Amino acid sequence: MRKNLIFLMLLIFIHVFLFGNPAKKQFIKICPSGSYFELDGKIFIPIGFNYGVDWPDFSNLWTGNVGGLKWGDPESVENTFKEWHMFGVNTLRIFMEDASDPSGSALFEDPLGNINESLVKVWNYIFEYAKKYDIYLIIEPFDPFWISQNWAESPLNIKNGGPIDSLDQFLENPKTIEDTEFRFKFFIDHWGDTSHILAWEINNEIDLWYGNNNSEAINKYIKTISGFIKNYEDSKFGQHHLITVSTAAPVLSGNLGHVIYENKHLDFVTTHLYLPAVNNPTNTINPAIEVSKAVIENLNKMGYSKPYLDSEDGPINGWSMPASKNSQYHHNMLWAEFASGACGPGLKWPYLSPSNITGLDTYKAISNFINSPGINWLYFKAVPESNNIAIFGTSRNYVITFSCGDNTARVIWILKDSTKDLKNIEFSKVDLNISELEDGTYNIEFWNTQDGTLLKTIKVFSQRNKIEVNLNMDNLNDIALKIYKISN
Repeated sequence: MRKNLIFLMLLIFIHVFLFGNPAKKQFIKICPSGSYFELDGKIFIPIGFNYGVDWPDFSNLWTGNVGGLKWGDPESVENTFKEWHMFGVNTLRIFMEDASDPSGSALFEDPLGNINESLVKVWNYIFEYAKKYDIYLIIEPFDPFWISQNWAESPLNIKNGGPIDSLDQFLENPKTIEDTEFRFKFFIDHWGDTSHILAWEINNEIDLWYGNNNSEAINKYIKTISGFIKNYEDSKFGQHHLITVSTAAPVLSGNLGHVIYENKHLDFVTTHLYLPAVNNPTNTINPAIEVSKAVIENLNKMGYSKPYLDSEDGPINGWSMPASKNSQYHHNMLWAEFASGACGPGLKWPYLSPSNITGLDTYKAISNFINSPGINWLYFKAVPESNNIAIFGTSRNYVITFSCGDNTARVIWILKDSTKDLKNIEFSKVDLNISELEDGTYNIEFWNTQDGTLLKTIKVFSQRNKIEVNLNMDNLNDIALKIYKISN
């Protein structure tokens, strides 16, 4: 009996050693196709936006009681998380601190090494609600824009007891490296044992704020910080979270391109798409075209070897169009990026004041599109495929197509070009010819991108690697198609 028990325990130990503890929640990883993410064997495609620890919807996380005067209402913030979840939001990109206030009230440390306990309480709530409402976090240690804006007050400034004279020294100074590791260690120790951290973004716009021509320093910083995180998390949890870094340059070239696109220490690539038409929009069409081109170029440059995500976009310098165009502007960019092969729609930076989130309907629509049965996203290779779509008829010069996929499945988004006069154009019969698909039987789903409803599904046959289909866009500004093979 004792021998049998020992043998059984040995089998359990071997299984756990080889395959992990089945009861332990696994962290998010890259899915088999390399285009998206995976969690516990299911697809994870990030849908969300940027938010800050002390922005309006989070202001009530800051609690206190002085002389009987109380402030804060965390339960009201829980309702915000609940609402975001109901609209399909599953991702927030968020900084460990907010350095925008010169007083330093929302800094993680001030001076360095002196932890802001009020902020720690805020993070306790953020993680509590993120877990409850299945929202996953991309966490970033520093916001160098606001650090530079408030450099005179920054705890990193040598005049305030910090280690450096300017941010140009940040990436290579031993003390700033030590402080960066300290921040990640603190977060890992307090909140790291959770799948609700999508990724650690080890620095923000690393190419812009830390000096010029510093590709070598960037490469060394990435290797050092990613190595620290992976080694420390592996020792604690037997696994580690994904790691990325963001750049201000929308598309990279030269030495920096090699450092980012080919870096084995980065699990996926993120850049910020503050492109001319995005940053200063005059219509809702050109921004969508620009972000699509940037997504495709990034994927091409990395050889489709990793997921790509636009982790910031939006007109941060102002807004010149009518307020009514705001939601359509973001709607078009979100669909354009996802349909062009990004691992999710871009994460907008809320440029409006106050920093609230609008246009939640689009997040819900994209979420419905992704989470409905059909495409096996785990194995779907999101290679841009717009060149394999031809449109015929009188409408061909008045619609724009965005598409990605492989030879058994496609995502297609078709947008009316409202920069042109569409008054007398017939959209009741938009004829599509889709090529480079394996022969066989396919389902084509037609989706309303505004409310996220499935309009209809038809069955078609691919012959000579082509599918022909027509659709009615008379009453639609845009439409999404989900195409997937169901039999040979």
